[in-house]
Amino acid sequence: MTRSLVLTADDAGTDPDADREIAALLAGSPLTAVGVIAADPENGSENGLGSAPGNGPENPGVARAVKLLAQAAPDVAPGVHVVLPTPEPEGGFDDVVERITTQADTLTRAAAAVGLPAPARMDSHEGTLYGLLGRSYLPEALGVCARRGMAFRLPRGLELYGDDDPLLATPAVRARHASAVAAADAAGVRLPRVIATRRGGDAEARDYATLRDHYLRLLERLPEGASEIFLHPAPDTARLREASAGWWRKRTWELRLLGDPVFIREIERQGIDLVSSW
Repeated sequence: MTRSLVLTADDAGTDPDADREIAALLAGSPLTAVGVIAADPENGSENGLGSAPGNGPENPGVARAVKLLAQAAPDVAPGVHVVLPTPEPEGGFDDVVERITTQADTLTRAAAAVGLPAPARMDSHEGTLYGLLGRSYLPEALGVCARRGMAFRLPRGLELYGDDDPLLATPAVRARHASAVAAADAAGVRLPRVIATRRGGDAEARDYATLRDHYLRLLERLPEGASEIFLHPAPDTARLREASAGWWRKRTWELRLLGDPVFIREIERQGIDLVSSW
C-alpha cells in the first residue's frame, strides 16, 4: 500500500486576498484540496474568522471563492467547512442537521453555478462538530455525509493530530472516536487514515523555520493509506492582521510553506502521492 496525501487549504471564502492565493496554490503548488466556509462568518470567534448559524445568511465570499477555484482547478470538488456559532448554547443545537445541510446546499449551488463538481467532503471549522469541548454532532454529520455520498474529516487514527494532547488520550474521547469510526464504516462514509496540522496560533508556531520543521516531520510520519494535512494559508495584509490577531503570522508562514522547495522536495523524496480525496 502506498502513502497518499490530501493537502488542504481551509477557510476559503473568508478573505479575498487569501482566496486568490489559495486558487493560485491549487494551480501551481502541492495543494490539492480546499475547504470553503458557506455560512456568513460575521460573529467574532477566537481565531478572528467568526462563526454564524448554518441556517442564517450565506457567506458573501462563497461565490468569489468558487469562481477563483473553478478558474484554477475546475476538476477539484470543494469541501464544506462547516461552521457552528460559538459559544455553543447550553444543551447544544437541536437543529444541527438543518444547519449542516444548509451549508452543504449553499456550496453545492455556488459550485454548480461556475461548473465545479459538487462538494465531495465535509469537515469542521474550529472542531465544533466533534464535541471535544461540548456536545458531539458526529452522528448527525455522518448521517448528512452518508446521504450525500460525501467523505468526512474524521481520522481513523489519532496518532498525529493527538500528539501530546491529554484530552484526546482520555478513555471517553477514545471510545467516542472508535464508535464514530465504526458508524462511518457502517454508513459507507470515507475517512482519512490520519489528519494533521500545526495546532495553535503564532505563539505555538514560533517562527517559520520551526513551523516548516513541524510539517517536514509530519511527512515522515504519515502512515500507509490516504491521509490529510490541512493548513490555513493567507498573505500578509492589514485585513488579516486585524481579523486574525494572534494567528496571522502562522497563516502567512503556511502560505510560504506551500511554495517552499524544501517542503516540495521532501514530499517527492518520501514518495508520497498527492491526491484530492481520500
